[in-house]
Amino acid sequence: MDTVICKEVIISTLKRRGTGIEHSPIRIITEVYEKDGTKIAEYDPTPETFNQMDLLHFARWVKNNEFDADKLDTRGVVKWLDSIEK
Repeated sequence: MDTVICKEVIISTLKRRGTGIEHSPIRIITEVYEKDGTKIAEYDPTPETFNQMDLLHFARWVKNNEFDADKLDTRGVVKWLDSIEK
């Protein structure tokens, strides 16, 4: 470790995220704030993020299944996620 800082912080676990569907569970988000209200950290136990390779696979899936990319919504993403879980 090059630097260690010890300070008083506010930890909040009141925020909820997710829609409640299979691939977007509702979960409790832990946030850490400085005493002046500046958010300095966040923990999401199951983030809804995709890496670059996931996005490339999704784009190929959209093309292979002849979906109109301009009309995709969250249901399209859920269909893709369902297809890779099989």
